[in-house]
Amino acid sequence: MNCPYCDEELTYDDYFGRIAAHQDGKVLGDIYKCNNEDCEAYQQSFYTYRDRPDDLHEGYPC
Repeated sequence: MNCPYCDEELTYDDYFGRIAAHQDGKVLGDIYKCNNEDCEAYQQSFYTYRDRPDDLHEGYPC
């Protein structure tokens, strides 16, 4: 998966889902970051849902 700004490969950062206390533990998606220091999106987060891995969204999932 590549950064939509600089086309460098994004780095896996974390996952998200219903994993907090008193929830079912289901992982909904993955979070990535751009580590290209020359990119305007450097250290910005992007995410995908596990059921749509090619549908990249900008930002941090809420």
